[in-house]
Amino acid sequence: MKSKYYFPHTATVFFLLTVAVALFSWIGSIYGLGKVQSLLSPEGIRWELRHAMGNFVQTPALGIVMMLFLGFGITVHSGVWGTLGRIVKREKPISRKEKRALILSGCILLVYIIMIICTTFAPWTMLRSVTGSLTNSPFQKGIYYLISFGVGLSGMAFGYASGRFRDDKDIIKGMSCLFSRFADYFVVLFFIVQFFSSLMYTNLVEWVGIDSYIVSYAFHICCYLPFAWMLNRKKIDC
Repeated sequence: MKSKYYFPHTATVFFLLTVAVALFSWIGSIYGLGKVQSLLSPEGIRWELRHAMGNFVQTPALGIVMMLFLGFGITVHSGVWGTLGRIVKREKPISRKEKRALILSGCILLVYIIMIICTTFAPWTMLRSVTGSLTNSPFQKGIYYLISFGVGLSGMAFGYASGRFRDDKDIIKGMSCLFSRFADYFVVLFFIVQFFSSLMYTNLVEWVGIDSYIVSYAFHICCYLPFAWMLNRKKIDC
């Protein structure tokens, strides 16, 4: 049964908020409210055209989510998530083949984690910076790649051991499955980025008196919150 209340899509909400920012900035610039810049002025339109794509592709959340999708997609497509779900929910018992595949997958992941620990947290190892610290080290900068690779590796082991994977095409399909499953997240993220970047450009935040750190914190929360909401509503199976 459908709800009698209509809730617009999250992407639509942030699009409308961006439109509201444009209108308020236009009114603010007319009445000379502080340093408010109009998003609808010739300069504002030029700024939007110059920065719309750059602001989106340079958003940290975009790269992080895409990187994690590659590895976790293999795990989901291989059947690891489904098998673990059946164990937790005590539904259909897993077969002996699946049990062996799960043990192999877990062992490979454990060995991988031990290798990362040994090459990172032992003194003067290759994943530390040239000064020997973790700050700005290859480990810190490549943490999401390391996570994705490790999870994907264990997923591949399960896929081949359980018979779900037969060739490289299954791996590629797994790497792309979460992109199609959560394609609307990237649309939502685009409008979130446009809203916050427009908000900062117009100086409405400064005029209202809100600290830029608070806006930055809210931006990062908004980048990941829609994905968490989709994760809760959608069945992770592909």
